[in-house]
Amino acid sequence: MFLCDYHTHTRFSFDGDPSSTHDAMCRRALEIGLDHIAFTDHFDVNAEVEGLYDFPYDADAAFASMMEVKEKYKGRLHVLCGIELGNAPQYPAEAKAALEAHPYEFVIGSLHNLKNVPDFCYMNFGQMSDNQIKKLFDRALDETIEVAQFPGITTLAHITYMHRYVTLGGKKLDFKPYYDKLEHLYRTVIDRDIALEINVSTLWKGLGISLPTMELLKLYKDCGGSLVTIGSDAHAPENLGKAIRKGYAILQTVGFNEVVTIQNGQRVLQSIR
Repeated sequence: MFLCDYHTHTRFSFDGDPSSTHDAMCRRALEIGLDHIAFTDHFDVNAEVEGLYDFPYDADAAFASMMEVKEKYKGRLHVLCGIELGNAPQYPAEAKAALEAHPYEFVIGSLHNLKNVPDFCYMNFGQMSDNQIKKLFDRALDETIEVAQFPGITTLAHITYMHRYVTLGGKKLDFKPYYDKLEHLYRTVIDRDIALEINVSTLWKGLGISLPTMELLKLYKDCGGSLVTIGSDAHAPENLGKAIRKGYAILQTVGFNEVVTIQNGQRVLQSIR
């Protein structure tokens, strides 16, 4: 079976494990039988511009390191030099400059925080009212639509990122009231000819859901969506590739039998059956 992980982080990400070098991730990829790996370290534009991280993303060093392992493992592992561009519409000029700095092969677009609001991971949803959670999610969808419209993105990642932390807070999120807005988001993705990511980090972390859920993946397919990527969101070698097969099973249940891969600069649909 073809196996790929198109959402991974190394020590170049502000939250990457120190052991997560590009070389260590490649060695682990070979150990577990991955065919493709895409390195997509964080470049949250607002955090970089506003100096929110203890150390900024070293794009030059990261790209050089990716190119090194790409050559080292050539013929044994397909390595993609990528980036996760977070919150791009908040600082569009800086985001554009980041993408133009290097010839990235794979670009994840994502939203981790609303404008002038902390990352969802820092919020205590267990102490929020249901109404507060609903308002935040509604805003998150609006800003995710803006991310989907940003030029240069290959795939739109974990569109229900907030749902991870709502679930961790012991709360539920009913998606049905947001179907109209979700359909708008999906049609934006489809019209822009980019892919939608299924992020399986919440599966291997034991939350019992994917990002987005099977329900929302079905809605994407019902809207005419056909392009999907898959990623573990691993920040350490030991988590690389985790739950990818479970993600495949979810995709197949919904009716997706292929994932998007990048080969020789071109999009290739790879069977997961």
